[in-house]
Amino acid sequence: MSNLIEIKGLTKEFPIGNSTFLKKRAVFKAVHGVFLTIKRGEIVGLIGESGSGKSTIGRMALRLIEPSGGSIIYDGKDITKLNHKEMMGYYQKMQIIFQDSASSFNPRKTIGEQIVTPMLRLGVARSRKEAEMDVYHLLERVGLKREHFVRYPHEFSGGQRQRIGIARALALKPEFLVLDEPTSALDVSIQAQILNLLLDLQEEFNLTYLFIGHNLSIIKFFCDRVAVLYKGRLVEVADSDRLYTNPFHPVSRMLLNSVLTLDKKPLADDLSENTAKINRNTGCVFSGKCLYATELCFEAHPEMEVLSANHQYACYNPQNVEETQEQLVTL
Repeated sequence: MSNLIEIKGLTKEFPIGNSTFLKKRAVFKAVHGVFLTIKRGEIVGLIGESGSGKSTIGRMALRLIEPSGGSIIYDGKDITKLNHKEMMGYYQKMQIIFQDSASSFNPRKTIGEQIVTPMLRLGVARSRKEAEMDVYHLLERVGLKREHFVRYPHEFSGGQRQRIGIARALALKPEFLVLDEPTSALDVSIQAQILNLLLDLQEEFNLTYLFIGHNLSIIKFFCDRVAVLYKGRLVEVADSDRLYTNPFHPVSRMLLNSVLTLDKKPLADDLSENTAKINRNTGCVFSGKCLYATELCFEAHPEMEVLSANHQYACYNPQNVEETQEQLVTL
């Protein structure tokens, strides 16, 4: 499969406080030089703690937020250099499904109007009648009814609003969807329905997904590959099954250990008390909490190492879980 999205050295800085004359404004670096590729038809998961920069990366990939550095290559074209007019065609190809379905709709307009309007604006439909017929079909495809076209957002449940959000994204006939924690605000039974619907639609319309989430069980079920983010840096990228059975980076192990399961095997604790060095601004972003950190870890952040074609990690002292398990058994 060819690459649909190539993220190269993506960086985002947010200003802190007010700027003053002749004084350099302080900035918070939310994303640090991220490199990530997404193949056409692939589902890539992006996981990490709250505040790690997952949603920021997703929004930058769609140019909803302007990056401070780096480039975003969409189907061979660097879209970071395009102006708003040149981006119009790409806005149709790339869509997002938000976590909070309630706030993503205008409460004063019917859901039909909110779907039809962008279709006409971007030229997806040639006439209003054609657009309305397409919306009727999409509403039924996502499990709703035609009469829902004239209702307002507050008249729907959370699960129904998320289905409407999916229909709104699909109305523009996109190729790439960013799913920003689309099921985190829903009941467990509704989550399963929405995830299965998204998988069916992905196969039916040949879509490519970037799935942002924090529920590791959902990520494993839903995604082909998983990218692990910590404090704005990618620390490991691997196939879903491999990451969950044999993570190499301590951050990946920490995230997996946080999931409670009945059959969990004992793993060595990856957290230590390097409190004297935890606030250093150099080195690996996890070094202050890592049990395996050495002096080198506090000097420079490690580069991505390629373990195999589909497994990369950024760690000076990677810990093989399978080897660790064997050591624990022999003790």
